[in-house]
Amino acid sequence: MEIANLLSDIILIVTGAWIVFQLSRFLFRSVRFLYNALYGDIVLTNPRTGKSVTLGRYHRNGLSQEIQDILD
Repeated sequence: MEIANLLSDIILIVTGAWIVFQLSRFLFRSVRFLYNALYGDIVLTNPRTGKSVTLGRYHRNGLSQEIQDILD
């Protein structure tokens, strides 16, 4: 019985650590995306392949000319 309790505790700890890791990864990516959207290029990255696409530059003044042309 003692071994079963120990195994269940280990499984709970590993599962909790995995959930915390995934949430922190998600928050880091969200903050990085928002920072890039405000102060740099908007870059979408595929996490599996590592390939990224730059959508344009967003400046503090407003939208860049490329995006303005698309919107007009």
